[in-house]
Amino acid sequence: MSNEKPIIIIGGGLAGTYAAETLRKEGYQGRIVLLDKGNEMPYDRPPLSKEYILGETTKSDTLLFAPSMYDELNIELELGVEIKHMDIEEKQIISKDGRRFQGEKILLATGSNLRQLQVNGSDLNNIYYLKTMADAQRIKQAIAGINKVVIVGAGFIGAELASSCRSLGLDVTVIERSDLPMGRIFGKEIGQHFLNLHLSNGVKVITNDSVAAFNGDTEVKEVVTHNGRQLECQAVIVGIGVEPNLSLNHDELEANQGYVVNEFGETSIPGIYAAGDCTVWPYKGGHIHVEHWDHAVNHGKVVAKNMVEYQSVSYDRIPYFWSDQYNNRIQYVGHSSGWSKTILRGSFKDDKFTYFFLDEDGAVEAAILFNEPKNVIQIRRLIKTKKIIDPTDLADPNTIFKKL
Repeated sequence: MSNEKPIIIIGGGLAGTYAAETLRKEGYQGRIVLLDKGNEMPYDRPPLSKEYILGETTKSDTLLFAPSMYDELNIELELGVEIKHMDIEEKQIISKDGRRFQGEKILLATGSNLRQLQVNGSDLNNIYYLKTMADAQRIKQAIAGINKVVIVGAGFIGAELASSCRSLGLDVTVIERSDLPMGRIFGKEIGQHFLNLHLSNGVKVITNDSVAAFNGDTEVKEVVTHNGRQLECQAVIVGIGVEPNLSLNHDELEANQGYVVNEFGETSIPGIYAAGDCTVWPYKGGHIHVEHWDHAVNHGKVVAKNMVEYQSVSYDRIPYFWSDQYNNRIQYVGHSSGWSKTILRGSFKDDKFTYFFLDEDGAVEAAILFNEPKNVIQIRRLIKTKKIIDPTDLADPNTIFKKL
């Protein structure tokens, strides 16, 4: 192994860990130093709100790679390292305990931070957030001995936790500040379908309201909303989203809702790259920010390839994510924030449909699918080619996508 300066990766989540593996697989012979502030071996997070909470998978099942892989690939994994400062001129990372790591190139894979509720009583016991394995362990232990839980936020994490808690027989109330769950992302029809999905599975959903305070002596016993509701509970789980972790900011490091990178993953500072949840990246003429598993893994891999061979591979992957709720497989392909038209293919009533978001020209920008996984690959191709399809064909469940 070469003694030259290493590539330093900050963050042992999906983007950072898969980047480290890819560097070696792409033939990089130098040292690879992977720094993470956590003390756990790198692990997968999607199971935390579902299979792990339900007891269907174990802690060891969530590991991204076998612990031996890091030794086999000569990846220097350093856990429990909190970063204090990044010296961009020297390409040097300084930890809070005074250690210095100097690199040839740096990859920022710092992920995201949880948004926190700051209201009266937010420091009471039995109020939980889900981000890490330790969080999941605390939640799993807490809900094992209770009957009634309040979940704040009806985004994907809140919805998955509501589904898991209902599967365990808990009385679940969800508080959502908007008028429909995820209506801002997917529009009113899909927002209404998510609401109906919760209600049909016995979840109480309060919309157009938010938390004003938590009451209790040492443990939370009641949630008080801005509209005056008083909700008795034995635990609260808060899932109100995340924001990019931009703690290693610098005047010369361009950031706007994430570290701004080009199509090769390089930031505004030569030799410093970024990947995953902490970035905004070029997509269809603009820049977007995506916080999902598929993006983090594939962005990390592509950026690593460009760190080995300069500007060799453009990142042009169509965004994709999935969610499992109440025995439904929900998938979203593409990205659309200002669609001109929507088309339903299938039936809301049967929980089996594909719902298309079209641009002003009639091309498919994105689609959300309920229990139709076979359509994902073909829809990804439609989005990539920008092919205009007759709306009647898109809406017809008997139309074979491959022929389109």
